[in-house]
Amino acid sequence: MKNQGYPKNRKKSHKKLWIILGIVAAVLVILVVLIVRGLSNVAQQLTSAMENTAEVRKGEIQVTTEGIGVVEASEAAAVAPEYNVTLSKLYKQDGEPVLAGEAIAEYENLVLDDTIATLESRLSQLEQQLSYMDKSGSTTVKAPVSGRIKELYAAEGDSVMTVQKQQPGLALISADGQMKVEFSLEGEATEGQKVRISYEDSEVEGRLEEIAGSQAAAYFEDSDRYEIGVEVTVSAEDGQILGRGITACGHGVYVTADSGIVKSVSVKKQEKISAGNTLFRLEDVAYSREYLTALEQREQLAGKVQTAREYKKGFVVTAETDGIISGLTARPGDSLPAGTPLYTLLQTETYQAVLQIDELDVKGIEKGQQVEVTADAIPDTVYQGTVTGISLAGENTGGVGVYKVTVSLELAEELLPGMSANGKITKDAKKDVLLVPVDTLKTIDGKKSVTVVKPDGTYESREVTLGLVNNEFAEVLEGVSEGEKLQVIMKLSDIYSQMGISLEGTSIE
Repeated sequence: MKNQGYPKNRKKSHKKLWIILGIVAAVLVILVVLIVRGLSNVAQQLTSAMENTAEVRKGEIQVTTEGIGVVEASEAAAVAPEYNVTLSKLYKQDGEPVLAGEAIAEYENLVLDDTIATLESRLSQLEQQLSYMDKSGSTTVKAPVSGRIKELYAAEGDSVMTVQKQQPGLALISADGQMKVEFSLEGEATEGQKVRISYEDSEVEGRLEEIAGSQAAAYFEDSDRYEIGVEVTVSAEDGQILGRGITACGHGVYVTADSGIVKSVSVKKQEKISAGNTLFRLEDVAYSREYLTALEQREQLAGKVQTAREYKKGFVVTAETDGIISGLTARPGDSLPAGTPLYTLLQTETYQAVLQIDELDVKGIEKGQQVEVTADAIPDTVYQGTVTGISLAGENTGGVGVYKVTVSLELAEELLPGMSANGKITKDAKKDVLLVPVDTLKTIDGKKSVTVVKPDGTYESREVTLGLVNNEFAEVLEGVSEGEKLQVIMKLSDIYSQMGISLEGTSIE
């Protein structure tokens, strides 16, 4: 009876086997279809990446560098007692704001009778000398040295004081018979090397006399045809351009006077003169230089007498301007030697940011460049600034050199000293120039080139000459034209990104 059921069970096993094989076959078919579709998708993505192009267009490019730093007051004045004192009262504390005229501290009264008596005696003697001095000034201005008149700043009828507020003197004398050109050195050169200096439509021979780092100065013989303030080119004897600069006197001497009106001018520009020659005749001369100097000494001495009298009766220290008190650590009862700072007054009218710039980025930063500054404490506000100082004494931090760059800020009332600052310095900028994305550029044998996609779909590799370059765009001086299409060089990571494949945690490019 048991053997009769065996064929039936065997038929069921064969049926199950065929079902399993059918399922496996269906799965394999589905997998093959998915793989084919996936490969097709990959091919489409790769083709799309290869066909990605960018157009050459005109626009604006900026080259910037960034740094971090701190906000500081642009002006800070240390306040110190003029005599040995003891602090009796404090009206303000360190870090407090203060208005001009407000009391900050008070010193105990001092015994200064002998000091005051000595100062008053000296003041009396000086006032007596003033009463006998000749007040009248000289009506002639003479040449202090021999040389050539290179500039006449004053003319007949000019006020001496007005001219000297606008110019460094009434006239400029070249005292050594030499002209000078200071410039940034663009090539290799040595001190004493002969150079050629182009002056307008001619050349003159000169010599390099001063080289300090990238700065140099060339000298050449003066004559009546050379003017100061003319831009010239300095070249080596083989024609290599070493730099460009502005002509100036080798050793110039400015002629000055104290007061009066110019009645007449006795010399002409480019005229050679000797020491002692009359250059100008003056009228309405108020006082002599000696008398004015004595008056200044009398004013200073009278101020010292007044200060000593105030210290004697108990000196109250007041703020000269609005500001913030900094560095006030003394307490009532403390003794302060003369000249020891009691505090520093940080003036809050103007601020500056002192930025730290990486050694690789400091080259090319110059005074006058524009800066955008932000402060972490005041989000969504950008302050405009200007580079006013560059420290060439770098500090090495973690094996990297950093340099301090000072930026004067505009309209920065919300800032406070000590706030962290971030600055973006615009080193250079150009408008209306041909631009290409940097990811269209490739380097072949040290030269930059691009691949131009022609209208018929063919490709052409072209060498290009670049100007300014930043992280996004490059200025092209030669090699392509506006409107041409360039092939974008895709990184493998960009292709994967287009395909939706995440490369997080990998370093594939």
